[in-house]
Amino acid sequence: MRRVLAAVFLSGALLATAACGTEAEPEAAAPDYSANTKTVCTSLEEVLSGKTLEKETTDALATALKDKKTEADIEKATIAVMKTIFTNWAAGIETEAAKAEDPQFKADIKGFSDALRAEVEKIKAVDDADKIMDGATVTAAGEKLDKYCA
Repeated sequence: MRRVLAAVFLSGALLATAACGTEAEPEAAAPDYSANTKTVCTSLEEVLSGKTLEKETTDALATALKDKKTEADIEKATIAVMKTIFTNWAAGIETEAAKAEDPQFKADIKGFSDALRAEVEKIKAVDDADKIMDGATVTAAGEKLDKYCA
């Protein structure tokens, strides 16, 4: 009889311990990405700065147009420079995505970079470059970043 009581007591104690173990454990707190997000936003602002892009574009155009004489050659060289500049810009944005700890923020930065690259492929004329940042895809992707970096 003692064995039966001991077994019942032991079983009850194990069940109580198991139940207490799962209920007493606090749920894991969500990670705090705020410091990292702020750092990444600051870096993104530098990458997205028009000053850097303008300087790179001016220098690249000066080099690319140096010996071009015809209108067609000038336009072709200009388009090539624009595609390279925007592609490099997208790569710089993607580099910042790799630094983000928040998975959703990382995905949103990558989405912005991908949208920019997709628009670069659409450049067929010099005037197309002005349309890139105003395109719906790039605008929507950029708006997602605003919730982190506003």
